[in-house]
Amino acid sequence: MKGSNEHPVRIPKGASQERRASTRFGLSLEIGYTVVNRRAIVRTGSGRTIDVSSSGLSFTTDQPPLPGQKLEMSIDWPVLLDGAIRLQLVMSGIVVRTAKAATAVQIQRHEFRTRRAGLKARPPEESVG
Repeated sequence: MKGSNEHPVRIPKGASQERRASTRFGLSLEIGYTVVNRRAIVRTGSGRTIDVSSSGLSFTTDQPPLPGQKLEMSIDWPVLLDGAIRLQLVMSGIVVRTAKAATAVQIQRHEFRTRRAGLKARPPEESVG
């Protein structure tokens, strides 16, 4: 996928064998998130992704959540389903580390959802019932 949302991920010289289970892809996309505690919303925020994989992601934000906090996150996916349907990647996970404004999350659940035109990335709403 070539485009302005891609950027290379820097790998340190002399780095040991990759410990991650999944390949990370450098993507700069808007992300919305909610910090949750026992299904109650603690606070919401937004930022930009640094890289994404099926098991983790990192992103920048002005107010990083703390390690151990549970997040519900959503990203407006840049590729249309069947060339016409807008998608949103919805995820939940645990913050594993923060460094300055960068946050790393271990993804526990992820799914693509279709979305209506005009909606921006925001945390998913809990269903009632």
